[in-house]
Amino acid sequence: MNDDEKLIPNEEEETVIDLTKLPQVRNLSPSKLADQFWCEMQLHLRLHLGMDPTEEMIVGSQIHRLLEEELGPIIEVTVTTLNDSIIAYILQIYSKLQTLLKLGVTRELPVIGKIQDIPCLGIIDQLSFEISPDNQKQMVITDYKTRRSKRAPSYEQKRRNRIQLQVYWHLLNDLKDGKFTVDMFKEYFEMSDELIPSDELLAQLPEEHKKIITDKEPTELLFETFKIFQNLPELSEELNATYLYQEDQQPVFSDRTFFHVESFEVDMDWAVDYWRGKRTPGECPQQWMCKFCQFTEDCSYFLKRNMNNKDNKKREI
Repeated sequence: MNDDEKLIPNEEEETVIDLTKLPQVRNLSPSKLADQFWCEMQLHLRLHLGMDPTEEMIVGSQIHRLLEEELGPIIEVTVTTLNDSIIAYILQIYSKLQTLLKLGVTRELPVIGKIQDIPCLGIIDQLSFEISPDNQKQMVITDYKTRRSKRAPSYEQKRRNRIQLQVYWHLLNDLKDGKFTVDMFKEYFEMSDELIPSDELLAQLPEEHKKIITDKEPTELLFETFKIFQNLPELSEELNATYLYQEDQQPVFSDRTFFHVESFEVDMDWAVDYWRGKRTPGECPQQWMCKFCQFTEDCSYFLKRNMNNKDNKKREI
């Protein structure tokens, strides 16, 4: 289950869009929140208008898939019912946690929780067991980013990715501490007490995965999954972003930061105000970023700035 918004809107949907309104989303994601710290207006327009996937996005997805396949085959299923989608999601989380317990590392681990009172779903690139300086077992989150060049990322890029990592940390830590509960999970998915996998879903699963959801009822598996989260070792406040060169997937830059609760709360207060409709989307912090944006023709900030620049040139003449 993908927590990100769809990139290309349905052609049958309403084509006249009021860009002044708050876009409707069922949940937040770490990437949506992080994008607010890159260019909030770009996020606002993307959610309204959709977005064609860029070459960099496509290559990035391919590299993430390769990294996931290093730890084992990827199980993909097609679901047609709400119950099957919930069961597949629970099974995915459970399977990724089992990989962590067996190998000491897992990739593409789904996490769910809340940012203040708003549901938030994400997928952690990598979670691994490591030994702390005081010789204690701990978990460390790593995020992988791809780059078209071997240059170090800009401050704005690092800032965005640090926010994303902090949201991952918050979601995972709340699962570990029991602050996000099974009841909250069931409420979000409007989940019935009895979940029965369809024959269509079972037919797509390898035998070992089929056995998991036939030996245990999905609701029982959900409780066991949350128990695994709560029994995991301490979550390190260290957050790692590894930047990979697209051509050969070799690391070109590493950014190591730490979770800081006070600054995180301040950042989320600012971000959530947008989703609550308390303010309009902010403009791009650096004009050079507009060169890489698909939405300049619809951006009121960009159009106004260009108009002002033209007026200034006329005065100079």
